[in-house]
Amino acid sequence: MGLVVMGTRFPRTLRTAAERCLRCGHCVAACPTQQLRHEGLAAGECLPLEARWVAAAQVVGQLIRGRRSIRRYRPEAVEKGTLLAVLDAARYAPTAMNSQSVKWLVVYDPAEVKKLSLAVIEWMRGLMQKDEAVAGRYNAATLIAAWDAGLDPVLRGAPHVLIAYARQDDPAAASSCTIAMTTAELAAQPFGLGACWAGFLHLGARNSPAVQEAMGLPAEHVMHGGLMIGYPAVTYHSIPPRKPLTVDWR
Repeated sequence: MGLVVMGTRFPRTLRTAAERCLRCGHCVAACPTQQLRHEGLAAGECLPLEARWVAAAQVVGQLIRGRRSIRRYRPEAVEKGTLLAVLDAARYAPTAMNSQSVKWLVVYDPAEVKKLSLAVIEWMRGLMQKDEAVAGRYNAATLIAAWDAGLDPVLRGAPHVLIAYARQDDPAAASSCTIAMTTAELAAQPFGLGACWAGFLHLGARNSPAVQEAMGLPAEHVMHGGLMIGYPAVTYHSIPPRKPLTVDWR
């Protein structure tokens, strides 16, 4: 933001700093002697950064490439403290203009998770009657048949679901929530957890008042995505290939 500039001997702030500051904390974090203070950040809020905090490229690469979308889960519950640790890591994900506007709903009870799946299936049943073409694009008939056969094709029998939401009048909330969910999915791996994006739930929440009601978000707030999460029932031993990298240089 260019709000801190060098004077003759010491840094100084511009007159407009108070109005333009985003409270991002970059100025405090960049001070090598930890002498810079910000009135909007209480003393001790900026935690020290370990000198050797950057992980090796191979370790980070394995974390990213080894991530899999998990669609089969063990039935045991994840401790609430573990889920909070995952979300606490996602709290540090970047947000537009440092808005930090991402909120979370943790659907912890597996019975409540199943209610959300049922709400999506019932929406799809209605869609089959109203608009078969749209229902076909969503593969609704196959999903309904799987549900009727005792399976859960919506939330895959996951014990828990993490729902990222924000105020509906926040123009940048969708990107902020998406970044937070991506961060949470990666943060879950060291705890032995697996996750998968809940696309059908998000689709239902965008199109069905009944799904929105079942979710029960606060008024004037909307869901921007969700993650099924739990302990994987499967183990992967290799990294599948991906399409070649496409890059343009200018």
